[in-house]
Amino acid sequence: MTTAISASGSTQLDPIEDQDQSLLGIRRSSWLKVVTVVALFALLFWPNLRRLWDKTNPFTGEPNWSHAIFIPLVGLYYLWVNREQLRAAKVKPAWSGLGIALFGILFFGYGIYPGQNDWFKDIGMVIALFGVVTLLCGWEVMRIAWFPIIFLFCALPWPGLLYSKIASPLQELAAGVAVKTLQVANVEAMRFGTKIIMVGNHNAVRTLNVAEACSGLRSLMTFVSLAAMLAFLSARPLWAKIVMVVTAVPIAIFCNVMRVSGQGLLDRYVSQQLSESFAHQFVGVIMLIPAFFLILLVGWILQNLFIDEVDDKAALKTKVVRARVATTTVTAPASTGAKPQAAEAQLPPRPAIAIRPAMTLPPRPKGLAGDRNGNAPRAPKEKP
Repeated sequence: MTTAISASGSTQLDPIEDQDQSLLGIRRSSWLKVVTVVALFALLFWPNLRRLWDKTNPFTGEPNWSHAIFIPLVGLYYLWVNREQLRAAKVKPAWSGLGIALFGILFFGYGIYPGQNDWFKDIGMVIALFGVVTLLCGWEVMRIAWFPIIFLFCALPWPGLLYSKIASPLQELAAGVAVKTLQVANVEAMRFGTKIIMVGNHNAVRTLNVAEACSGLRSLMTFVSLAAMLAFLSARPLWAKIVMVVTAVPIAIFCNVMRVSGQGLLDRYVSQQLSESFAHQFVGVIMLIPAFFLILLVGWILQNLFIDEVDDKAALKTKVVRARVATTTVTAPASTGAKPQAAEAQLPPRPAIAIRPAMTLPPRPKGLAGDRNGNAPRAPKEKP
């Protein structure tokens, strides 16, 4: 913020800068740009956004995608948690984002015609959003803001044909494991496709149908989203976050298999009416609890059994120097009354090297070595 010096010598705020005050740490001019971009984006994709709301809202939407409303809320919370890093990041528009945004718009248009696929339109909209943010803010900001945008893919409903192709093998898996569990529990049972034929309560032959809703795909999408939220809201390396998200898939499948097996045991040993009414939904809710704690267990294992290496050598060197400065002090003599002062970190003293003195020759005896010209010494003259 610039200042102006009045005639009396006091400083006053520039009226233009004074009006551009910050709101939640962001300048009002930046908020105006954000609102403008959001309005243009919503205007362009409004029919698609309206269809997504009708299909995923928790009131009148499809139950398989009732978790979708929480995905953007988690993304906004992620940005709020990392707000200091966003403020410190340098905003430098990247023109490569324009190409990404145009590709997303073209992909969205392909979903309208000739693709005629709502899922393609949803994917194109998310790609266009990624490109717009990259164009306006740059890649340094996108190093932090990429997760809330990519996380939006978890809120996009799948096409019915794709959903059925993935749900069908999960149905057969759940039915097969449920039959094995019933047989271990001394219950006569066999599987035909996705149907379980078993001897139920009062020795009556029962047929249980593992429907598409019991495939576990709904819980699979929910727990992948939950695992991503727990992973990326924590201070873990990227590889550990990806491992947590991936492990949510077998955890969700395992819990759904146990749920179907529990329904068969409940039908055999408790009550047929109970297994088909309230307990059918209640057992599904109960299985969410162990799945949640299994995801937390995976995070705990990754956090406590693996030690991350410091890749930034400059940061490591800075930490070492600061540690030496904090622990190394020089104490002044007591006579001067000076207080100990922190000394700079120094290298350890080198070991002393013993230097041998230069060798000296003894003095040459006179009269034996000759003169400087190399003549032989003369014999002393005898006195008469």
